Amino acid sequence: MAAPSSRLPRVTLAGQVRDFLVLEIAQGRMAPGAPLRELEIAEHLGTSQTPVREAFRELAALGLLESRVHVGTRVREVAEQDLVDAVPVRTALEGVAGRLAAPRLAGDAGTVRSAFETMQQVAATGDRLSYANSSTQFHRSIINAAGNESLLRAWNALGIEVMTIMTMASSTMSLADAAESHREILEALESGDPDWAERALTSHVAQYLPGTRYVRTSDDRTGAVPTPDSA
Repeated sequence: MAAPSSRLPRVTLAGQVRDFLVLEIAQGRMAPGAPLRELEIAEHLGTSQTPVREAFRELAALGLLESRVHVGTRVREVAEQDLVDAVPVRTALEGVAGRLAAPRLAGDAGTVRSAFETMQQVAATGDRLSYANSSTQFHRSIINAAGNESLLRAWNALGIEVMTIMTMASSTMSLADAAESHREILEALESGDPDWAERALTSHVAQYLPGTRYVRTSDDRTGAVPTPDSA
C-alpha cells in the first residue's frame, strides 16, 4: 500500500487496511453480502491479521460491515437513505464549527491554510484515496479550531473519513476542482466573519451526497447496484 503524504498525519496500518476496504466497497469490488475473511485480506495486503481485525471493528461500528457468530464478517447492505441522512447532520455540525472557528482564526488560520495547500498538492498527484484523507484533515482542522469537545465527538462519530473516501471513489469531479472548492471556506475563516464561514461550510458539505456503486436505493427490486453520475 502507498505510504501517506509526509505532510499528512501518519495513517496507522489498520487505517490503511480500513481505507483499502472502503475503496473496494465503494467501487463495487466487494459487493453487499460478500463475506470477508481476515486471513485472505491480510495475505493480499501483506500484513498480519491484527490490523485487519482492527479495521473490521471500525467499519462494523460505522455500519459498513456486519459480524455474526458462526457466520463471520460480511459487507453490509446499506440503503442509500442511510448515507443521505448523514449529510444534513454533517452540514449542521460543520456550519456550527465554522461559526465558532472564524473569530478564533481571524488573521491567523495557518493550520487550515496548510491543510488546504496539502490538499492541492495531493490533488495534483491524482491519487483519490490520498486526496480523501487530505480533505478529511482539512475539515478536521476546522472542527479542532472550533474548540468544542462535544462538537468534535459528534463529528468523529459520523465516520467522516469513510464518507469522504466513498464520495471521492465514485465522483467524476477532478481532484483539482474538488480542492479548489474549499478555497471560499479558507477565505471566510481567515476573514473572521462567522456568518460567511457558516454559509461557506454548509453550502460545501451539502454537496456530499452518496453516489457510490455500493449503496442500493430503497426501491431497487432488481438487485442491481447503481452507478454514480457524480458526487
